[in-house]
Amino acid sequence: MTKVYKGFYILALSLVASVLGAYTAIENIFVVDGDTIKGNLDSKRITIRLVEIDAPEMDQPFGVESKRFLKKLIENKKVTLISEGKDRYGRTLGELFVNKDNINETMVKSGFAWVYDRYVKSPLLYSYQDEAKSKNLGIWQSENPIAPWVWRRKK
Repeated sequence: MTKVYKGFYILALSLVASVLGAYTAIENIFVVDGDTIKGNLDSKRITIRLVEIDAPEMDQPFGVESKRFLKKLIENKKVTLISEGKDRYGRTLGELFVNKDNINETMVKSGFAWVYDRYVKSPLLYSYQDEAKSKNLGIWQSENPIAPWVWRRKK
């Protein structure tokens, strides 16, 4: 093998190892709202903000339902996190998984969260949102749903 191929091979192995090691189990979970949880990670209590989505605020229509739905998805289940760093408030940013199910995506697919336009990376989320809209799921049952970022600005 040439040096270039060896370098690419080592880089690829490193990337695979880092991805495989990125799934971290979260314990003692408390659901704050439809896009935020608290849990224990290595015996430390952290707040986790689900990336790429924005759920209704608790005082907003469907806020309570969104929180209940997230709780139902993760309660008494083995939940893992892929962390994407921290936000300006010190919250851990990431994707949650139960088995191989991406909880962030499920919240959008089920109509209990918007795609967060400002932070979205996966265009696939928009197709999930469009499907939830067409089926009038969750927030899309409302005649004129208000995105959480708009709701917060109006307060």
